[in-house]
Amino acid sequence: MFDRPFSEIHPGDLWQSPERRIATQDRMFFATWSGDDYALHTDPSYAAQTRYGTPILHGLAVLSVSFGLIPLKAPHVVALYGLNHVRFVSPVFDDSVIFSELVCQKTEITKSGGLVTAELSAKFDTGQTAMVAELLVLMQVPS
Repeated sequence: MFDRPFSEIHPGDLWQSPERRIATQDRMFFATWSGDDYALHTDPSYAAQTRYGTPILHGLAVLSVSFGLIPLKAPHVVALYGLNHVRFVSPVFDDSVIFSELVCQKTEITKSGGLVTAELSAKFDTGQTAMVAELLVLMQVPS
C-alpha cells in the first residue's frame, strides 16, 4: 500500500504481504535485542506451565515483524506517524506462519502532508488474526 503515491491510496484499499515463518531464533533474537527476557518468551520450562504450554513470540515482535513486511517506498513515505489501539489477540508460536494485511480506513491532507489511517493485522496462514492495530502513516503530497 505504501509503495505508491498518496493520491493512489483510497479508503477500502486492501493489501497483503508475503508470508513469513517465525523461527525460535527470531523469538530469542528479539529477547536479546530488546532486553525483554520475560520467561514466557525465553524459558521453555516456565512456558510449559502456562496456558500456552510453550514459549510465545513477544507481542511487540509480532508488531515489528508485521510492520517490517509492509513495503515503505521513498520518497512517498515520510514517517510512521503513530499506532493506536494495538491488540495482541492470539499467541504466535515458533514455526507459525504470519502475514500482514492492511485496509485503508481514511486519507486526509494535513499541514504536514498526506495522512493515511489503515488497519494493520498480523494474520496466520489459516486466516486467524494474531494482532490488530490502527496505523497512521505520513506521506508526501505534491505541492
